[in-house]
Amino acid sequence: MCITCPSFLFGQSSGSNLKDKADTYFDAGDYRSALKLYRMAGTDHSTNKKELLRVGICQYEINDVDSAIKSFQTILDQGKTKADVFLYMAKAYQAKNMFHEAIPFYKSFIENSKPDAPLIAWAKDELTRCANGARLKFAEEEAYIENAGTSINTQYAEFGVKNSPTKIDKIYFNSNRTNNTSLQSTNYNVDIYSASLVNGKWETPESLPSSINSVSYDQVCGFSNDGQILYFLSPVRNEFKIIADTFSGQEGVAYQGIFNGPYHADGGGTDLTFFNDSICLFSSDMAGGYGGYDLYISILHKGVWSRAANLGPTINSFYNERSPFLTKNGQTLFFSSDNLESVGGLDIFRAVFDPDKMSWSLPENMGIPFNSSQDDTEMVLTSDGMTGYMTSNRKSGYGDKDLYRIFFKQPVLANQEISFVPTFYQLFLLRGIEASDSEQPGRPVEVKEYFISHLFVDDNVGILAPQNIKKLDILANLLLIYPHINAELSGFEIPVGQPTFNLYFSIKKTEEAADYLVRKGVQRNRLILKGYGSSFPLVVNMANNANSPVYLKLNHRIEIGLHHFENEPVITHLENIPVSDNLRDPAGVKFSSLRHEMYYSVQLTSINQILQNPILESTPEMFIEVDNAQGNYMYMSGMLPTYKEAEQKLNKMISAGFTDAFIVPYVDGLRISHDEIPGYSTEYPDLLNYQAKSKK
Repeated sequence: MCITCPSFLFGQSSGSNLKDKADTYFDAGDYRSALKLYRMAGTDHSTNKKELLRVGICQYEINDVDSAIKSFQTILDQGKTKADVFLYMAKAYQAKNMFHEAIPFYKSFIENSKPDAPLIAWAKDELTRCANGARLKFAEEEAYIENAGTSINTQYAEFGVKNSPTKIDKIYFNSNRTNNTSLQSTNYNVDIYSASLVNGKWETPESLPSSINSVSYDQVCGFSNDGQILYFLSPVRNEFKIIADTFSGQEGVAYQGIFNGPYHADGGGTDLTFFNDSICLFSSDMAGGYGGYDLYISILHKGVWSRAANLGPTINSFYNERSPFLTKNGQTLFFSSDNLESVGGLDIFRAVFDPDKMSWSLPENMGIPFNSSQDDTEMVLTSDGMTGYMTSNRKSGYGDKDLYRIFFKQPVLANQEISFVPTFYQLFLLRGIEASDSEQPGRPVEVKEYFISHLFVDDNVGILAPQNIKKLDILANLLLIYPHINAELSGFEIPVGQPTFNLYFSIKKTEEAADYLVRKGVQRNRLILKGYGSSFPLVVNMANNANSPVYLKLNHRIEIGLHHFENEPVITHLENIPVSDNLRDPAGVKFSSLRHEMYYSVQLTSINQILQNPILESTPEMFIEVDNAQGNYMYMSGMLPTYKEAEQKLNKMISAGFTDAFIVPYVDGLRISHDEIPGYSTEYPDLLNYQAKSKK
């Protein structure tokens, strides 16, 4: 007795300590460590219902669902079962897609719970989701879904794949795998990793350098179109910010700057994704939504991100909508939602935008195997539309969250067709992208679509050649239907001969095209006419002794521009003139970069005929603008980005004899008055220099 009692008492004390420590891990959510200690203490063979329930919950949480069901069944066999056991048995069967088996246990949980129990409403929703699962379980599968495997996934969380913008079969994702200590919150150390698929096998993932991965939380959000900028979430001075990094991959390289969009991670924003360099989508529970998290869009316009616009009640619901992904054609949206059409947790849904009706289709549940009873999120497609990735914490995985590969039986054509602007953005233009977040799209408005082409000049036929007549007819139709839209016609001549005559010829041909539009019923004051002569050639001549066909065609044209169309129910596509890099003329490049921004020009004179002055032959960057009020030709010199340069040009032209010359500011090709300057000065602060000097 003297020998065995101490041993017995020690074993009893040791088991008790193990259980207490296991309970501590359990309460902290570290179920793997808790289960290990419960087993060491022999609790997994206990007849104590409370202890056995904790063991079963641990088994369920670490994805050992079959063992969990056995543990819960042992408790049920003892009788007098508490409601929590029914709840976890229902969740376990639902996790195995055994929806019919799960339903009676959810009902038992509801019947054995108090009427005001906090999970009653949720359990009733799960009954509906189980009915959805039973219905979708045997539907035709669109794709094969497989776990990315242990080369990628661990017992920790792997989530949020973003495709490499420059390399096929390379992905970036997030993981907390370096956080291998217990009893920490779920907002632990998350780092960004990259991995490549080589000969069908994943290479070992690599952590991004310390210039990107901090000591706390970093999450990849996306890339710029050219792959030169990485956007990622990271803490900055105790706040989460989206960092725009130059992505050199070098240790110690500082980030480029802060993303200044409407997305605020500390204010309920999450799941930021970039459709392209000027369009982003995200999820937020900001005020004014439909309930839970909603999906929003923001557009970059003239260097400023618009206020977030809610995607509307067809997409968003009383529940949570998360992780948006928009296909390349801008018309198919994949996202996750835990609405009552899901089969449990967050499911992946698909909605298609109809450009004719200007509305979204009702979201469609992607079904099984895309979805499970758990959270299935962050679906992305690869560029070929044949494969994709998603994140899921389904119970068939290896750990917390796993990455899964998607193999479509038929390609997703919507991700093979490229669109530079999603058509559905026009829906927000109709109601004003800057409107209050609480405003929602009203009744769909009929929206027309126009393809506006430039006019190319053949001197043997003239500007009103049959092919150009068709183009002008389309433009006239647009202007007559939408009276607030104005058109800008800009004439260009071949840089051959005297610049003065080229300048005059270019404006005369532009006037000829304008006369045709006037005869069709367009008011003259809605046409902005400019002639640039040979000042800004688009292409250089690569031929030795003769002008190349490309040189002759592309430098002899009338370009069409549109103004004040943004708030009209119309979709416009302006022709883009493709020019290879080796043929671009530097003067044409400058013109293209400034024409839609702010610049200054010096007005030399305003007359009703050609200005013949020898000085003009050697003055660069000349153009003529027609004064619609008086019909005069305003001779302009320069496209100058700063007031200082404009002032130097002005002084030079005054010294050359143009004593009445003055500076004119332009924004997006339109003259602006002194009264308009305050509205543009925030975006173009240099205008304040012009305003201050011109008042003197």
